[in-house]
Amino acid sequence: MADRQRCRRVAATVLTGFGILLTGCSEDPDPEATRAERLPERKQALSSGPPDSRSGDLGQEDLPAPGALGKGWEYRVDKGNPEDGYVGSGEPAIARDPASVMAAITPLGCPPQQMPMPARALEVTYERKSVPGVGLILQFAEADAAQQFFATHTDVLRDCVDAKRVDVDVLHDSSSGFVSSRTEQLGRTPTWVEGLTVDGEEVRLIAIADPTRRGVQSVVAAMR
Repeated sequence: MADRQRCRRVAATVLTGFGILLTGCSEDPDPEATRAERLPERKQALSSGPPDSRSGDLGQEDLPAPGALGKGWEYRVDKGNPEDGYVGSGEPAIARDPASVMAAITPLGCPPQQMPMPARALEVTYERKSVPGVGLILQFAEADAAQQFFATHTDVLRDCVDAKRVDVDVLHDSSSGFVSSRTEQLGRTPTWVEGLTVDGEEVRLIAIADPTRRGVQSVVAAMR
């Protein structure tokens, strides 16, 4: 909790892309955290073989290129880890099982709510030095379902502020975009900054394990 209080004392900066006032932490993520702890849970059963790098008509091009996040960002290919029970696609993009995405979408410690199930899901992984980033696009059968997911997921995050087992801060909240930060207190996980937008039948999430002002700026830039 002391780290969270230090974050809030850092001088704020105006990000003109949203015309909002955001604050960032002054410390980098814990460099000792393992990759498995730093990345959101993502496993693909080894028995099913390597997953595809596309999900229906969704591909890598449907999420921001690394340059959209800012200087120094690049794609990262997760080759998978048989010991952890998952394999990669061999590309920065990987098709995700919508059910497994939805099972892990709510931060640990936040009361879950029923949300529409996307028809397709695709993930793209990024990296700037040792800082990981993840882009996720969820495609729903219709725009109303995407809007309902956006509304419900953001409600979950709002209601999770001051929760006991997770620190959630809402940094920006509007009908066009939502930015929050969270630190799950179970395990040695860093603080993630997550941006969420909805456009028609698609919801996009950009998450970066960097709570500094630079990390927040990267998330906001990728949402434009």
